Amino acid sequence: MFSLFPGVIVLLLTHSLTWFLVSMILVNILGLSRKNIFLAISFHVLKPMAGLFGGEGFAAEEMVITLGSEKTLKKLGGGVPPGRILLLLPHCLQRHDCQRRITYDPYNCVRCGRCPIGDLLDLVDRTGVRIAIATGGTLARRHVKETRPIAVVAVACPRDLGQGMLDAHPVPVAGVENTRPVGDCLDTQVDIPTVERRIRELMSPSSAESQVSDQELLKGREFSSDS
Repeated sequence: MFSLFPGVIVLLLTHSLTWFLVSMILVNILGLSRKNIFLAISFHVLKPMAGLFGGEGFAAEEMVITLGSEKTLKKLGGGVPPGRILLLLPHCLQRHDCQRRITYDPYNCVRCGRCPIGDLLDLVDRTGVRIAIATGGTLARRHVKETRPIAVVAVACPRDLGQGMLDAHPVPVAGVENTRPVGDCLDTQVDIPTVERRIRELMSPSSAESQVSDQELLKGREFSSDS
């Protein structure tokens, strides 16, 4: 086993160096944000490490969720009109035996209380944000493209949320992990107060940033000029 250790170290160093060189090209030649590139590169470096050392495999995703959400809230907190915030939810929050079709119209939900969707619709009604429900990454990207939000509050499992936040660039995302009491992709749950806090942090005055104009946000200046 120990005889393989030097080879593993060389492999990891080579992997890291490759992604570092890619990041320099993206930053200096294509002019992309250093912070966004840092998240993407760190994700691709950490992901294989977790597998090699027997980890659960979500350390890289957790890093993207935490740092990406902090960046979004710092940049946009207090400056986003509620109608330009999209609450993006996974279909697995709905009870698996529910007959209501809510993917294309969340308001088909009758709010029976058997799953979190009804409470999330109540939250949308209170705050005035938009809502969309996706069955996977393709539909999630379509919702973002069609609604053109300034910011997204996304709920998903760590694997899908971390990768999705990277895929959503340059749209800023604040993430909330769901819980999976009976396993992945089945009758999942989410902490409603945490979702509401994320939304209101984007809507409420922020100590770090002043109000940001809608025009500036649409130009994406905050997410293309980070040093």
